[in-house]
Amino acid sequence: MDVRADAVAAAVNDIAAVLAEHGEPLDLAHRLVRHCAELLSASAVGLLVEDSRRELQLLAATPSQTREVELLQLQLEQGPCLDAYRTGTVLSVASAADLAARWPEFGRRAAALGIRAVHTVPVHSGGRTIGALNLFRDHEGAYSRVESDVARAMASFGAVGITQLEHVAEGARVQAQLQEALDSRIVLEQAKGALAQRFRVHPDAAFQRLRARARTERRRLRDVAQEVVDELVRPAPVEG
Repeated sequence: MDVRADAVAAAVNDIAAVLAEHGEPLDLAHRLVRHCAELLSASAVGLLVEDSRRELQLLAATPSQTREVELLQLQLEQGPCLDAYRTGTVLSVASAADLAARWPEFGRRAAALGIRAVHTVPVHSGGRTIGALNLFRDHEGAYSRVESDVARAMASFGAVGITQLEHVAEGARVQAQLQEALDSRIVLEQAKGALAQRFRVHPDAAFQRLRARARTERRRLRDVAQEVVDELVRPAPVEG
């Protein structure tokens, strides 16, 4: 597959807009996985990063079902993401048979979820690996060199962007901010689900509503999402 230079430039500009607006790592991560899916014809994309205990956690994924295959790797403690994270090298598996041969249990269960190929890029920051960007396909076939280069560039750009948003260079502070983003993801997913059901829209469209509201009100995305979730559990007023 050919990757159009203008499409890559548009994706970079959109992600860079988060930096220009001094936005949030969570917003940047969501834009990153969405653009990777579109640019590289991936049926699913997930970004995992270390938490404060240096354990991998899912930060962003598209579509929402990707969470299942990503969390499966963490549950089984096997899979391309974990190997790329541990070795710091790119991993590419082009067929379901190769997936099963390399990671038997993960490969079998990934195939049941429709995964036929995967390309995983380690995410580096501060001279070490802090996570991995996973691109899954529902059809077999290797990623081209151009596609691999674009994936690596997007992973690097995402890592630099997340680090810059912290406004500090100290690793401990970066980890604290990433942990906050990871914690925020849970609330964000709950809010997305609530809005998607309420307005009968796709979860991605629900996310756009949350982000637009946060920008308009100049508030953190997490705070707006928490407000939406709180509204769900708030008791209905008793009529007199």
